[in-house]
Amino acid sequence: MTARLGFRVVLAVAAALLGAACGVRPTGVIGAGEPALAQQAVPQTTVYLVRNGRLVPERRVAFPGAPQAAVYALWLSGPTQDEIAAGIWSPLAKLPLYEITVDDGIMTVHYDRDGMMTRLVMAQIVCSGTAQPDVRRVRAAGWARVVGQEAAPGPPPFDLRHPPYGWTVVVGHQKKCSDYADLMAP
Repeated sequence: MTARLGFRVVLAVAAALLGAACGVRPTGVIGAGEPALAQQAVPQTTVYLVRNGRLVPERRVAFPGAPQAAVYALWLSGPTQDEIAAGIWSPLAKLPLYEITVDDGIMTVHYDRDGMMTRLVMAQIVCSGTAQPDVRRVRAAGWARVVGQEAAPGPPPFDLRHPPYGWTVVVGHQKKCSDYADLMAP
């Protein structure tokens, strides 16, 4: 027996022993139902839209860590095609927003005062905002350019305590959704 043949025999015996040592007998294919699917829960949040002049809750994808993102997304995209077909709409889409900030549980919506901030729009913002994690209350900050004063072009730096030259701001009271209970759909 040559060294090469001996090595092959030892290798074959070792492979056979390893295969037998695991204790698993070979079987055919076993049918056990459908293949496994990877599923992950998509976080959901509530936003409020309007039907017949009343607020109705709708579910949307949540943005963990960015509570203002749901209100931004509502402002940018509005209702879905199915919601529109059901007579649901969003008055928020008509309001020119500058910025939405969250600080210490208070969401502040900075908007252009030339836009129409109606009670229904404010209710939609407040209820959608307070439905987000870590937001307890919402307030509006209406910004406007001062007539006769030259302001820098574009939106101002949003400092509620120190509006920049050429800008004024009116900050509303902090609100919660229960302040608009009369606007909720039954």
